[in-house]
Amino acid sequence: MHTLSIRLMYLRSREALAAILLPAVIVWTWWDRGGDVAWILRIAALALLAYILVQGTLYWHRKLRSLEDQKPLPPYFHAVFRGFKWSNLVAIAAILITLLSTDRTSLSEADLGWTLGLLAGAVLEHINYYHYQLMYDTRASFGHLLRNGRLRKAALGIDLARTGSKAARTAAA
Repeated sequence: MHTLSIRLMYLRSREALAAILLPAVIVWTWWDRGGDVAWILRIAALALLAYILVQGTLYWHRKLRSLEDQKPLPPYFHAVFRGFKWSNLVAIAAILITLLSTDRTSLSEADLGWTLGLLAGAVLEHINYYHYQLMYDTRASFGHLLRNGRLRKAALGIDLARTGSKAARTAAA
């Protein structure tokens, strides 16, 4: 099996596992501790993080299929992932607005901490997929970071730009 295929399978599997296990473990932790929990805020931030992890899973799956089939990403790729990108931004804004408009006296420090922490995780995952690679888990990728002194562009962001410009050229023709 090709090294790139193995890497893409690893990335797809890791994101899928995180999208399933992370919410399960976190909700179990909240449930186990008992007491009053601002479920709506916490779940909204957690659901957004899981939603973005699922996007990563789908991206790495499409990338793997594209490599295996030796074909470019499918025509719907750009529209779907551009939609995901914008929906992430809308959800981030909605959670922030809800958090800012909520009476702080009704929130515990734990509610505020969990919500902000999960929201920060969602923002970082969004950046990691759509803008700049934040995860450097191999010696080669970390070496690239040290040699160049800057973050790499995110693979999904690059593919989104590439498929967007291709779609624009096709529409103009």
